[in-house]
Amino acid sequence: MFRSIPETVAMIDKFLYSKSLIYRGSRHILFFACMVFLFSLVLSGQHPNESFWKMWVLTFVNALFFFSYALITIFLLIPEFLLKSKVAWFILLFVLVGFGLSALKLVTSSTIFYASIAPQNIPETGIMNLRFIIANTKDMSFIVAVLCIAKYVKDYLYTERIRKRLEAQTREDQKKLLSSQFDPHFLFNTINNLYALSLLDPSKTKNVIHRMKIVLNYIIDESQKELVDIEQEISLVENYIQLEKLRYGKRLKVKFDTMLTKNAVRIPPMILFILVENCFKHGSSLDAGVPWIEISVKAGPGNIHISTSNSKPKPIPGSEHEKQVGKGLGNLKKRLALLYKTDGFSLNIQNEEQVYKVELELKEAIEYPQQTYR
Repeated sequence: MFRSIPETVAMIDKFLYSKSLIYRGSRHILFFACMVFLFSLVLSGQHPNESFWKMWVLTFVNALFFFSYALITIFLLIPEFLLKSKVAWFILLFVLVGFGLSALKLVTSSTIFYASIAPQNIPETGIMNLRFIIANTKDMSFIVAVLCIAKYVKDYLYTERIRKRLEAQTREDQKKLLSSQFDPHFLFNTINNLYALSLLDPSKTKNVIHRMKIVLNYIIDESQKELVDIEQEISLVENYIQLEKLRYGKRLKVKFDTMLTKNAVRIPPMILFILVENCFKHGSSLDAGVPWIEISVKAGPGNIHISTSNSKPKPIPGSEHEKQVGKGLGNLKKRLALLYKTDGFSLNIQNEEQVYKVELELKEAIEYPQQTYR
């Protein structure tokens, strides 16, 4: 059964980056086998009269020393000395290990690369002399350095992918957290009003329960989406207003004007709701007189303009409410900064003595991070 492209990519990604012993060992063995095979082909091309098997054995023995040098450097010398700022010790041990392995390689495989590939470079005294060992150490060190760079470039790319994935996840979590912050007192007050209504006029409870269901379903389900139709948000606010009117009765004056055109830009969920909720929470709920709220929504292609204003009761100095005013709008501003580019929105607040007004303009340039595999 064929796997889907995302599943295949995920499997390859796991093979390349997983730190489990089985995957890491498999990567090293596969890389070693590929290098031996490729260099065996090169050696066979230079010596067509020799069998490929002989060239493979020569290359395999020689590669064991190269890879041993690379593994010792990558997994022992670099972590234990270089990364701990013991540079002098790292250089000394790196040279000594290279010199020792080079001498051992020339003892066990005196006819490999030098005798087979470039016999003209071998001195008459043979390859086991100090000058040739130093030259061989230099060549081995260069190849090991290339392997170390390749390994740490891979690690850097993996770390960057993890960092970007965590940033995207953090942003997503922040957006969900900020979008889910609504006043729990709304639910408490609505249940209390519903209970009172069931005693005074049971025939109206069905309509209230229906509106309450719409609001709660939206907050639980629709608020998790990236974008919703502006009509959905308006419907949510209309039901929310009707529920809030249970608390205030006829003394609350609400004016709600909408002007929508076809193909109006969509909106992140809960944006309009939070603005309207703010009018009730910090305006009407504290006004013992005749509170009023005015809401205006104008939406067209590429632009949404929202305006909310409410009567403002005189604050009590030092009260807990005075400290909390603006917290909801502060969270909203943080959320907008996560969703939009710098010029993708504007939020203006006018805090006057008797009126609190908020104007929000939204544009289409929403920035959603791309998901990555890992």
